[in-house]
Amino acid sequence: MVFVGSYDNNLYGIDAVNGEFRWKYPTEGGIVTKPFVADDLVFAGSEDGYLYAVSAKSGRLSWSHQVEKPIRSSPRVVDGHVYFGADDGYLHSINIISTRREFRFDAGVAVRSSPAMSNEFIYFGNEEGDFFCIDYHGQMKWRFRAKKGITSTPLVTAGVVYFTSLDASLYALDAKSGWVLWRFRMLKGSVSTPHRVENMIFVGSADGYIYCLDANTAKEIWKFETGHQVSGSPVVNNDIVYCGSADGKMYALDIKTGRVRWKFITGGPITSTPVVANNTLYFGSTDHMVYALMV
Repeated sequence: MVFVGSYDNNLYGIDAVNGEFRWKYPTEGGIVTKPFVADDLVFAGSEDGYLYAVSAKSGRLSWSHQVEKPIRSSPRVVDGHVYFGADDGYLHSINIISTRREFRFDAGVAVRSSPAMSNEFIYFGNEEGDFFCIDYHGQMKWRFRAKKGITSTPLVTAGVVYFTSLDASLYALDAKSGWVLWRFRMLKGSVSTPHRVENMIFVGSADGYIYCLDANTAKEIWKFETGHQVSGSPVVNNDIVYCGSADGKMYALDIKTGRVRWKFITGGPITSTPVVANNTLYFGSTDHMVYALMV
């Protein structure tokens, strides 16, 4: 099954093999976040201010939790708890068995960055540029301040946390201390989530480029120009980098050189992040279509 949220206010369950419609669950607001699947439930936040837990098989509502403002942060489930940010300025933790709130961490302003978890810590940013590391009890360990808002989902790997900011920077911080290891300047801000493979970091930017950097030094290895904003995140499979652009194209790039292997044209800007499973590339476009390509 493929699960997709839409601006038409619906959460969809689609057959991954043939693309047939299985079910949809209606909400009262747009679903701009990526659903998360755990324990046979699909978790998705909506701009109507509710987090929904829906049966992956039937699409029936299991439970929901309301916050005060729209949810534009993708949920993450770890150890029986679902974590998500909201425009009410909090990162929320909900027990998925009791459906009760465990804690909410006051981030000051809207949290549209989706949380990342590593070694019992939670990493996320807010719309004023604060980047937080907190524990699973909601206690802050450290905070870093970027110059502008952080909407991207952090990547935590090998003791380093990577994230982009609207200040046109890709940051690499020590995950334990928050100390800055390096900063890479792009031409415009970014909401793209970094992706790491071996010693390479891949990221998109509003400047229209897809970048490949050395993960240790931030040295640019290559960059590919799409000509339009890249708000989705690159993914890598079998030495091919897949990433969509606001020009309506899904690009397949050589991992070493950044040269185009092929491109697929849709009828609208691609703002989503693709997913590869079972030799199939899945992604959505603003032309109201979900695509599945053999790769």
